[in-house]
This record gives sequence, structure tokens and C-alpha cells, in this order.
Amino acid sequence: MWRRSMWRRSIAVGVTAAALFGLGGAFGAAPEPWQAEPVYAQGDPLVRSIEQAQARLRDVPGDWTTWAALGSAYVERARITGDPGYYPRAEGALHESLRLHPGPPADAALAGLGALANARHDFAQAERLARQAIAGNPFSADAYGVLTDALTQLGRPAEATEAAQRMLDLRPGLPALSRAAYDLEQHGRVDEARELWTQALATAIAPADLAYVHHQLGDLAWHGGDLVAARTAYRAGLAADAGYLPLRHGLARLDAASGRTAEALAGYTALTAAAPTPSLLVEHALLLRSLGRAAEAEAQLTLAQAALDLLAAGGGGDDLAAAELALARGDHATAVRLATGEWRRRKHTDVADTLAWALHQAGRSAEALPLARAAAALGARSALHAYHLGMIELALGDRAAARRDLARALQINPHFSPVDAPAAARALASAGAR
Repeated sequence: MWRRSMWRRSIAVGVTAAALFGLGGAFGAAPEPWQAEPVYAQGDPLVRSIEQAQARLRDVPGDWTTWAALGSAYVERARITGDPGYYPRAEGALHESLRLHPGPPADAALAGLGALANARHDFAQAERLARQAIAGNPFSADAYGVLTDALTQLGRPAEATEAAQRMLDLRPGLPALSRAAYDLEQHGRVDEARELWTQALATAIAPADLAYVHHQLGDLAWHGGDLVAARTAYRAGLAADAGYLPLRHGLARLDAASGRTAEALAGYTALTAAAPTPSLLVEHALLLRSLGRAAEAEAQLTLAQAALDLLAAGGGGDDLAAAELALARGDHATAVRLATGEWRRRKHTDVADTLAWALHQAGRSAEALPLARAAAALGARSALHAYHLGMIELALGDRAAARRDLARALQINPHFSPVDAPAAARALASAGAR
């Protein structure tokens, strides 16, 4: 099983905190010494802004606007590094802002807490906080961004589209364009999404923004099976910002799809050392297992469980990633339980797909079928979703439907997984493809 990009699933879109909130960072509990950060972080503008903000708060500890902005920057730092240890610092800074100035206006702190709730996968709480921020300031583009992300993950696409449009109306910059493009992609309107990203690229100036937009263009090409265009976009992004890890993830994925095994493994090893998130560790493990390196794969899965434990210690949780880990370990009953709980909380297409696949793996394909269909209903062009649907249909004896959806998976992206793409081709042949 080859899962979704770790950088795009947990939050609908991510942009630099500088773009979203201005100055970034927080005072209070100091971060780990900056020399302990990976080499790629040296000279990072977000790191510099955190240090500058800490200095500002030493001089003016009552500056509630800086506390709010800098708490939000910690949320962004956690996203970039995969370190949930930043979450309590972010929470403390944001609550300090509210303590100093309960409002109105308090929309910046509330939007920051909403972004933190999104990062912790408490999307219902994120929606509540975003709406509270909007009630105090109906012109807060940041709050509408948080609301868009929450509604997207809660599986309420019509409301998410409306919130993204409102954000575009208020501030038609990169954060709003990002959300609008992702919304279009989720509805299968890939060409329109690409046009928006191309528009964003024409206006991007900062290296981090250029890297981010090239990453999104690369992902669009990757999901569409255009490996050459994807590699070109990822390399262009790295030329702008060599430390932007999602671009290196894209290249590692391309190397795996292209049979460049040594390069792929080296890429994943570096990535999981720099950003040991559960989904990335599981992805690395599945690649290792496909190469017959079972012991190394198991070590990665053990680290993925440790990462989930660390996320829980930071006040977060990710039952979807936990379900994927259980699937990778062959614990189908646990995967069904975790994915079922997540589905009760939110009706996102990725959750429907994961639950469907867990049910299928547990021998409950009839129960899986409606969920697999729900995962495809919004229209997103996902080879993985189409593959899962086709395999479930094949298990239920519907060979015609299985041929259609397995062929669709390979048409969307014949390289979508070094494990599942060959399985899709074999299954299509067994289903009687001509």
C-alpha cells in the first residue's frame, strides 16, 4: 500500500507561517538549541523569525499580537519538522495572547489555536475556533483558511469551497490560492488547479514560496503519472530552497517508481531522519518490505508507533495514520477499529478509502464496497482509491467493474506505487483485461 503524501493529507494545504501570519515564533519555554536542528534548517527564515520574536518578547512581554503570531509559527515549525514537541509551546503562546488581550479583536490567537487544532487532527475544534475568530472579525482571512482546512478534513466539501472562496475574496494571495487549488483538485478539476498553481508561481518571490508552489505542481504531475514533469518541478523547487523536505519526498517517490532503488532508499532514510512522521515511516517500511528487507521494514514500523506515541504526548492524535500502521503490520482488526472511529468523526475521502481497504483486508469486502465508492464520489483523480475499489469489486466477483476501476487506476498513474501498481496490473490481467 502506497499512501498519500504526508505533507498534504493532515492539513489540506501548508504554507510558511511568515506568509500566513507575518512574524513567527514564541517565547516562554525555549525551543531546543538551534545548533541541534538539522543542517537544512540553518538560515531558515522561520527559525530566524522565531529567534527575533523571542528577543522582542523579552523586551515587551505584554505584546499580545506578537504572542499570537509567534504561537502560530510554532504550529508551522511542527509541521515542517514533524516534531509535535512544538505543539505545547504553540498552545502556551496563543493562550498567553488571549490572557493578555481576550479581545476583541482576538482573531489572530483564535485562528492560531484553530491551526493548532487542525495540526492535532481535532478538526471539529478547529472549526469551532475558526468560527469564533470570524465572529469577532469577519474579515480575518487567516481564520477562513483554518476553517477551509477543517471543513475539508471533516468531509464537508461544499462548505469548504465556500470558505476558500471567502478567503480568496479577502486576501487573494498564496495561502488562499493554495486552498482554492487543493479544493479544485479534490473535485477532480486538475487542469483548473494547475492553472491556479501556475498563477501562484508567477507571483511567488520568496524562496520558500517558490519551493512550495513547485512542490504542488510536481505533485499534480506525479498523481497524473507524468514522472518527467514531476521531477522537473521538484528540482526547480529545490533550486529555490534546497531545504524544503516535501520536494525531496517527491524525488524519493519518483526514484522508487522509476526503479532507482538505491537512490529511493537513500532519500527515504534521509527524510525519516529529518522528519520522522508516522505516514512517512510507514511508506519507507513498505518500500523496504517490497525489496525483501523485512527486518529493516519492521524497524521503521516500530519508529512509526513511537512517532504516534510522541504525537499523543503532544496533545495530538492521528487514528488514520495509526490505521495505516496497523494495515502495514497485518493487524486488520485494529485497522478497522481505528478507521471506523475516524470515519465517525469525519467523512473525508481518505478516511473512507482507508476504512474500505481495512474492511476488505479483514475479509469484509461487502461492507467495504459502499465506502470505497464514497471515496471516489467527490471526483478526485486518485489511482490509489481506484485500485482499492477495483480490488474490492474483484473480491466480490464483479469482474467488469473491477476491470474498469483497475484500468482507471493504471491510466491515472501507472507508477502510483512500486507495490500496488504491479498488483493492479496482475489483478487486471486476472480479471480478463483485453
